[in-house]
Amino acid sequence: MANIRENTKNGKIISYRFTACMERDVRGRQIRKYTTWMPPAGLTAAKAKKAAERAADAWEEEVRAEYQKQKEQGSTYRLPPDKRRDDFLSFVNNTWFVLRVRGENDKPNTVAFYKNMTRMISEYFNGAVLQEISPIDIQKYLAYLRTEYKGKQGKPLSAKTLRHLYGTLNLIFGYAEQQEMIAHNPMRKVSAPKKEKKPVDALTTEQAAKLFKLLPDCTLDFHCILQLLITTGIRRGECMGLKWGDIDERESTIRIERSSACTPESGVVISTPKTVNSIRTIPVIPSTLALLQQYKKQIQNQHPNAILKDAFLFPNKENIFLPRDPNSVTRRVKRFMKNNGFPDLSPHDLRHSCATLLLAQGADIKSVQEILGHADASTTLNFYVKSDLRQMRAATEKYAAAFNL
Repeated sequence: MANIRENTKNGKIISYRFTACMERDVRGRQIRKYTTWMPPAGLTAAKAKKAAERAADAWEEEVRAEYQKQKEQGSTYRLPPDKRRDDFLSFVNNTWFVLRVRGENDKPNTVAFYKNMTRMISEYFNGAVLQEISPIDIQKYLAYLRTEYKGKQGKPLSAKTLRHLYGTLNLIFGYAEQQEMIAHNPMRKVSAPKKEKKPVDALTTEQAAKLFKLLPDCTLDFHCILQLLITTGIRRGECMGLKWGDIDERESTIRIERSSACTPESGVVISTPKTVNSIRTIPVIPSTLALLQQYKKQIQNQHPNAILKDAFLFPNKENIFLPRDPNSVTRRVKRFMKNNGFPDLSPHDLRHSCATLLLAQGADIKSVQEILGHADASTTLNFYVKSDLRQMRAATEKYAAAFNL
């Protein structure tokens, strides 16, 4: 029978506290359930007590039935971490990946990214027990990746990929600890791999000038793609996710609120942009807007009966209301760069170029941050901006001039 305790205030009973013991766990501690019950108004003390006893009996019967149901499903009665022996691969692939990656409604590219990370982790830890993986085991794994592991093309892992794997392990063991499947997260005693500071690839001012001269020789759609990438700094997926309704010709702006992605598992899909800050409205320079208007007339002539508002700027070949594979844009950009003597730049490198060129022309950091859709200016400074010798010399000359040096 449930234990009943009176809760009083100013000498009057205001509620009753019910406690029921379900059973004892493996450590001998009682597993209890609690609830508070409020008696109906107007009852005498004796009648309130009897009503409480009836309510406690009914509540205990209900809570025991629910507890038993949960126990049979395995969600209530669990072994403590030091008594468990869970297969690590099964936990990663069937629990963490299902609940934390797919279950969090992550974007297709994110799901594909973690699928690749877990594949590399699983290859090494095959047969391991989750609770028995120690900090030393993880350090040995990271050392193996640095010194012995070779990718599909026989190349060693980059420092960036090594840090990605470290971060994935941190998420996996952090979730296991949160779910009380392990007593302690072993990653707390494992140092993160060092960052490799590499300069970003971006066009110089001279290279950008050459590119702009070559653009009119491209097909109109590719001309628009390249000009959007290098003058607005939008991501490849954001560019492929643009619809005609996103362009405000009167205000000369573009609204970024969706992104296109393609993975072998999901094909081409549309989702929200990378982060909350990536949803933004950005200005479009007059020449880019005029180019888009010219391109829009071409599309209208090709599809005279279509309402273009919900059509994609850069659709696939079969249907203007379906997005283009963003991977095809990367191949096209790289081919253009190679054929015209530019460095091997990707669409994302044109995003770097946009940030670098904007700052070189005197744009302030905050404006560039907002245009690129970064959460804070440090990302803009640390990853997308590089100074050339001319900029550095100009900065030192201004310093000298200020003090007549």
